[in-house]
Amino acid sequence: MVPVNLRDLRQPLPRELGNKFALVMLPLPTGRLAPLQRLTEAKARMDSIKNSPEAVLTFGLINAIGRTNTDVAKQVIDFFAAKAIGVTTNVAGPMTGRYLAGTRISSILGWVPGSGRHTLGVCIVSYDGVVRVGFKADAGVVTDPSTLASAFEEEMDALVRLSAAM
Repeated sequence: MVPVNLRDLRQPLPRELGNKFALVMLPLPTGRLAPLQRLTEAKARMDSIKNSPEAVLTFGLINAIGRTNTDVAKQVIDFFAAKAIGVTTNVAGPMTGRYLAGTRISSILGWVPGSGRHTLGVCIVSYDGVVRVGFKADAGVVTDPSTLASAFEEEMDALVRLSAAM
């Protein structure tokens, strides 16, 4: 599942923040494609979802479910959450450093939303020219998260080498 922002980025943020996003299903290309092909295909699939009414409809459905009986809402949400193994989110933070009480913020940490019995959560967050990736894993399923982190680093290194060669 991937969150899709539903706020108009051209509009200023409202005084009362809060979330306005929908979680949509993104089938990842997990076949034996080359790294750049997988990246291109994942982006094409996500662009297709963003250009469809799916996110708006999902947001409306979740709002309607939230107005039902608590037990019914929980069952419906758990049903849909069980259709995915996890959530991946990309949060674009400020492109330049920010200050809090006169002190420069050195880095930020993002956290991926999760529900149900998701096995894996991945949060990609950028701040001041640095991109950080965090994993949240179900220890009962992913017994060695360091293997996952190493595989991710290897894949990113391969993509960087490919892009440098282009």
